[in-house]
Amino acid sequence: MSFLSDLQGKQLFLVGIKGTGMATLACQLVRFGVNVTGSDVPEVFATEAVLKAANITWFETFSAEVMPADCTMLIHSAAYTSANPQVSRGIQNKILVFSYPQFVAHLSRTLPSFGIAGTHGKSTACGSLDWILRKTGVSYLSLYGTHIQGELVPANPIGEDFSILEACEYRDHFLLYDLQGVLVTTVEHDHPDWFKDEEQTLQSFKRLLLQLPFSSFAVCPTDSSMSRQLIEWIGFERPDLTVITYGQHASSMLRLTEYTGGLQESSYRLEPLHGHFHTQLASIPLCLDGVGAAILGSCILLRCKSGSFDVQSLLADPILAALLNENSSFPGCAGRVEVLFEAEGVVYVQDYAHHPREIEVSLASLRERFPWRRVVVVFFPHTASRTMAFFDEFVTALSLADKAVIRPIATSARHDGDSNCAHALGQQLAQAAGALFCEAEEVLISSLGDLLHPGDLCVTMGAGNTHGVAMRIASHRRSESC
Repeated sequence: MSFLSDLQGKQLFLVGIKGTGMATLACQLVRFGVNVTGSDVPEVFATEAVLKAANITWFETFSAEVMPADCTMLIHSAAYTSANPQVSRGIQNKILVFSYPQFVAHLSRTLPSFGIAGTHGKSTACGSLDWILRKTGVSYLSLYGTHIQGELVPANPIGEDFSILEACEYRDHFLLYDLQGVLVTTVEHDHPDWFKDEEQTLQSFKRLLLQLPFSSFAVCPTDSSMSRQLIEWIGFERPDLTVITYGQHASSMLRLTEYTGGLQESSYRLEPLHGHFHTQLASIPLCLDGVGAAILGSCILLRCKSGSFDVQSLLADPILAALLNENSSFPGCAGRVEVLFEAEGVVYVQDYAHHPREIEVSLASLRERFPWRRVVVVFFPHTASRTMAFFDEFVTALSLADKAVIRPIATSARHDGDSNCAHALGQQLAQAAGALFCEAEEVLISSLGDLLHPGDLCVTMGAGNTHGVAMRIASHRRSESC
């Protein structure tokens, strides 16, 4: 009996169940027949819709008294420790207690697992791979911090042939995982509260690749200097790995050329494959997330089919072109350049971008899809450490919007800045970027009501909790026009 099958019918409790990764895990466990309840703060999060669709109940308190008496395992978000009353009760009761990364690590040791890592683009690549594997007939489990747009409940059956894991570099969590192959979407300095500079970030990804088993594979992009450094290092330190490179750079084994953006669909070639391929994801970086996913999917399927493969067999097999064609219908992931609705002539978009590079990519994508609309960004900076480390880059990225509105910094559970710091730093960023600063949500809602006009594009952007802000802005504008 497998690890997941052994959990069927048992009672699990998830602390921090509204977190993006935790909510996905909760839903996947339920699909395996596990009884799941949990807890979190009273604040409303977008993940609540996913939990409700899976008929999962939760408590908005961390009191140990609400934990089920027959609970056999507790999984907690990495934001919580033994200081949490429920985690403490689980330890006292001698039940199995895992943090989310620890549970995923345990899962990776019981199923053949493949990781999607990278500073940016992990979730989009995971969603793309999830989408394109569905018609292949393989049985798999996917765990990543969002879901496919328009799909609260996954449409595909769940299985245990292998798992696809979003492998996050923060606090070196991905080094806990036992992976049989990996896609690295990007390598760039982020999480300055953990990685002090680019070199430390790169070293973490090198350690990830050092852990891969002998003769496994790595899929790597070529379009940044740090990624090319990583590829060169693999050649010296892990010559046993099959490395597949992709991107626009001339060194790419699979080179993206003839990219043409469109309002509904973009097209490109991937040399040396024949013909053109298509994607609904506008901008080259988002397109390449899908390309990387298709390459990883091909590697997984060929490995399952024959046990091993090389670059030539990958290029010769029709499976890669088939997966790229299947990817043309991938709608994108929830919260990633996601069009929510249109009201009174304004299109509202939700986006997770919280790093300067991500902001640039998201705005480039929106400019392709909505070239005639004025772009108004409502940005929720995420963590004081990130804002301070990349302050000038944030100013440059936000200047790409026609108008920006800045909120106080979301300090999150990392506690790297108090409310006074968040307020002052948010004000400084707004001033430097020529943006409007709105401390209170009520001021934000009324200010956007006056600022927005028919034909505009309003983007609520950031890794903090932006759920419902767009709807409240639209409701205010509607009430003002009546």
